[in-house]
Amino acid sequence: MKRLVFAASLIMTLPFAAPGAFAMGSDSSPPPPTAQENFNSGKKAIYAGRYDRGINLMEKVVRVQPKNADAFNYLGFAYRKKGDLNNAAKYYKVALEIDPDHKGALEYQGEMYLKLDDLAAARGNLGKLAVLCPSGCDERAELTRAIADYLATKPSSGSS
Repeated sequence: MKRLVFAASLIMTLPFAAPGAFAMGSDSSPPPPTAQENFNSGKKAIYAGRYDRGINLMEKVVRVQPKNADAFNYLGFAYRKKGDLNNAAKYYKVALEIDPDHKGALEYQGEMYLKLDDLAAARGNLGKLAVLCPSGCDERAELTRAIADYLATKPSSGSS
């Protein structure tokens, strides 16, 4: 009987021992991620090859930051890596409309052009990068390498 009385009194005092623990309607869920957190997570996902996850996160970013050229560039990159060149082209175009001098978008769009066998367009992007970084930059070096690799595998395309 003593145990029953003790258990009953414990149950009766439990709500008072932990104030707020049983509060009605309390929302202890964390706030939704910020655009910057979604951007960072999306970038990590894309570089890890989790393109669908990265696309989902970057789409959240551009919904709240419609002028974020970097996010549109990563959307283009992820779609290109998935083999969806139509969406890749669309997003690179938006990134370059926002920032015509976006070196990353120029590089990646140039690589997409190579997948489309459009060497002239890829070289056009390389020319823009040469103007933007006359002393060289990673994007220029990467597109130069991609063009060289393309030419090594398709020597008949060298004159385009």
